[in-house]
Amino acid sequence: MKYMDDILASIHEIPPFPQVVVRAMDIISDPNYVVNDLLEVIRLDQSITANVLKLCNSAYFGLPRKVSSLKEAVVYLGTVHLRQVLLSSGVKDLYDRPDKGYSYFAGELWQHAIACALMAQVLLRHLRLSLEENSVFTAALLHDVGKVVLSTYVSREFADIEKLVEKENLPFHEAERQVLGFDHAEIGGRLAELWQFPDDIAAAIRFHHQPEKAPKPHCLLSELIALSDGLVLMLGCGTSVDGLSYAMPHLLIDRLKLKRNDIEMLMVK
Repeated sequence: MKYMDDILASIHEIPPFPQVVVRAMDIISDPNYVVNDLLEVIRLDQSITANVLKLCNSAYFGLPRKVSSLKEAVVYLGTVHLRQVLLSSGVKDLYDRPDKGYSYFAGELWQHAIACALMAQVLLRHLRLSLEENSVFTAALLHDVGKVVLSTYVSREFADIEKLVEKENLPFHEAERQVLGFDHAEIGGRLAELWQFPDDIAAAIRFHHQPEKAPKPHCLLSELIALSDGLVLMLGCGTSVDGLSYAMPHLLIDRLKLKRNDIEMLMVK
């Protein structure tokens, strides 16, 4: 078994966050950004360009005609949706890498990440929490990124982790800790720091299974990501072996003052 230092060293082998995404997000972080500056960067990546146009022409926006101009699509989408498209484009390839250890089906981890991000946004609005939507979406989308790193190393240990989950009914992250000495959340938090994401996002990733241990300023975001993750697991979206050990996060539900009727309504959404 690889020790934590060996696995942490492998983080540096993970490709850096795509520079086109980094540059584009840096541009739109300025409320007075120039659209043409953004277009010059986005056009460098065909995949991002296609995703921007695809979202703009989706039923979500319900435009009366098809938009084929990138500039027009950027204007229609606005900063919030643009940031989400950019981030999603930046991490999809990472999530879609072959999974040697966790036995996810192709695209399953990505589907879970997207579902969690959407659930987190719905909860944010429903509960009217004082959190930035961009931070919520980013943390939720990246909450399981540590599995991408660990997957390279746990193919042999996975059977032991799975056995603990099935026979002792341990939560998946606790089984990881018993077998490996750490879990995917800790590795994910380290990766977020390496990519220089803000402290609140790195903390939410690191503590999404133990939000009560998050630094106080980042506790609420960590709780929201934990609850979103739990509700998505209840829906059976991208669960793999994780779903075997899922338990309703009653403490979080009480802490965030979410009612049973609210949960049913949110899951329908």
